[in-house]
Amino acid sequence: MHTSTTMIAAAALALAALTTAVPHAGYSKHSHMHLHAREAAPQGQSNDGQCGGDLGFTCGPNACCSEWGYCGSGAAYCNAGCQSQYGSCSSNSSSSAVGSGTGVATTIAFKTAAYSRPNSWSSGASSVESSTLSAASTSAATSAAPASSSAAATTLLTSTLPSAATTYSPTATYSPTAISTSVAITTSAPAPSSTSGSGTSGGFGDTYKVYLGDGTTASGWPSQSEWTDWESMWTANMAYISISCTQFGEPNNSDQESADVKSAIESVASSSSIDERFILAIMMQESKGCVRAPTTNYGVTNPGLMQSHDGAGSCNNGAVQNPCPSSEITQMITDGTTGTAAGDGLKQCMSESKASDVSEYYKAARIYNSGSVASSGNLQDGIATHCYASDVANRLTGWVKAETACTLG
Repeated sequence: MHTSTTMIAAAALALAALTTAVPHAGYSKHSHMHLHAREAAPQGQSNDGQCGGDLGFTCGPNACCSEWGYCGSGAAYCNAGCQSQYGSCSSNSSSSAVGSGTGVATTIAFKTAAYSRPNSWSSGASSVESSTLSAASTSAATSAAPASSSAAATTLLTSTLPSAATTYSPTATYSPTAISTSVAITTSAPAPSSTSGSGTSGGFGDTYKVYLGDGTTASGWPSQSEWTDWESMWTANMAYISISCTQFGEPNNSDQESADVKSAIESVASSSSIDERFILAIMMQESKGCVRAPTTNYGVTNPGLMQSHDGAGSCNNGAVQNPCPSSEITQMITDGTTGTAAGDGLKQCMSESKASDVSEYYKAARIYNSGSVASSGNLQDGIATHCYASDVANRLTGWVKAETACTLG
């Protein structure tokens, strides 16, 4: 591993910014900080090695955008799963060996993680705080690592991989839905035609449509019958879940841990009467399904898979658990779904929405993110992540990797 003085300094500054933030005195009943705040939809060439998916960056000349959203060359980037709309494909498939010829040098770049401002922050605080996360080498992270980047807020890890490890091959086989970049931006999104969807799984496929307004079908938001089915939604999202801990520099989920996440969601959904698809959508929004997601603390701790409100469940409260016990995974899902002694979960947020139609889910998502729905009733208004409810609606209808069109922040 090669770590420059500049990178160490950047990490120190980011840590200082996080630890010195002072919550606003007017604390609201729900202060929730999810791990990944929405950035404006990027355009143009990638500056940190990431591409495609919900980022939308394109790779530089002669570089391929891999299935997993990284720029580079070689078969792992340019062949199966290559995203042709974000770079070259099948035209730069040679790989060069290093050292004794037994491995391929791979550089992994991780973007600085941005954090949205929770309901308890004062208006004088910065709207985003950055934390540079160190990357750890894992077998799942090697498949589509980007080329070296000069971006200042990027942590790089160089490792030598076995020459056979040119593609991502989890122990279990998952088949995410095909990538589509179809997007539409409307203030009152029309109902999809009867030809929308992907086979018998329901939903609209891996596309992104911006939803604005109050979350009702009258405002163009999807009905519950337009959501994708549970099994298809889970399978499609495994593309991210299986490599989700790479973003935090932690060991990725084992197949057993991911299976435990699925079982926990199904169990808690049954006992709480909260739709398992909604639980999964929120989990993906918060941690992408990493069982070792770090705990954030901005006056209120947000641990675990769902970044719950001062929850008890976590496999990374400073001390990382590997493997993460199934009981801990279930506790993380329970904390985020049914709430904790200190704050609300999805069940309470749905009740607070005071809606009896499908909008209760979209309003609950906004409440979970920011603590309340803005007085306007529009789910894009108010504080924290303005695209949050729209993101959740899209996840429920099949969105996984397609480029987001939401630029609200």
